[in-house]
Amino acid sequence: MLGSIAKLLELYPDAKVVVEPSADPDDYNFLIQDQWVTIKKDHLSTKEKFLLSLVSQDNNNKSINNNWWNFLVHESDKIPSEKSNVRILQFEVQKLESDDRAKEWLNVFVDTFDDVVDSFWINKYTGILIEKETKTNMDKLEVQRMIQLIDSDFYTKSRVYVGQFWPINEKLPNIFDMERQLFHKSLEMKDNVNNLSTVILDFLIEQNLKNTDMFKSLKKKIDIDSKTTQMINALYKCDSNLTKTAKELFLHRNTLLYRMEKFHEQTGFDLKDRDDLVLCFLLLK
Repeated sequence: MLGSIAKLLELYPDAKVVVEPSADPDDYNFLIQDQWVTIKKDHLSTKEKFLLSLVSQDNNNKSINNNWWNFLVHESDKIPSEKSNVRILQFEVQKLESDDRAKEWLNVFVDTFDDVVDSFWINKYTGILIEKETKTNMDKLEVQRMIQLIDSDFYTKSRVYVGQFWPINEKLPNIFDMERQLFHKSLEMKDNVNNLSTVILDFLIEQNLKNTDMFKSLKKKIDIDSKTTQMINALYKCDSNLTKTAKELFLHRNTLLYRMEKFHEQTGFDLKDRDDLVLCFLLLK
């Protein structure tokens, strides 16, 4: 077994070398020397995931002969001459059988955007599209619909992180470093298309709070059972509207109120209070 993978398995004995990425949502997948390695998410911090993603692409990055990529990963100080703001869409595609199929997928993906500056694969599974800012750029929902259509046509499983629009200057590579971390965090999310708004909350919690004794103690206090978790998530999703929440949970409104009151008695958190609800929602992330 090749050196870097062997060393990784020494550090993480539960990691496994697999033929293709795991579809289990509790697993984290990364590519090293053209081999997929999978490990349970709860064994890795966001920082570890990011570092592993850099390792997994180290050899591939050297073979990418692209001026944009070299600029974004700090290998070149030459700032691209494009004048308008750009955003970077990062994508991961599973179940592409061949290089020709990958080229075809990327061509179709690119054709759905109006003002593409550049697009390329980073490795066999991940790539980048750089798009100019215009009045007709697709929003996250439109990108999500488009990806669903492409996946349906190609029988693939794709995930996309839609970056913000930024000016092209010397700060962009550092911004891209952060967007790379957010992209890898987005691979853990339920939706197949994400952006800063959908990822940043989970990212910041994991970075700043998740490992504190206070966070762990509070989480243990409210993490009573799966029904409680579903109730808190549904209340948050429905913006505290009890009628909508009861409908979402297939409960009678009075049953929902009873469970909320019981939760209040057990924990001291009143889910009818918006601040308490948001805190409980964050604690369950």
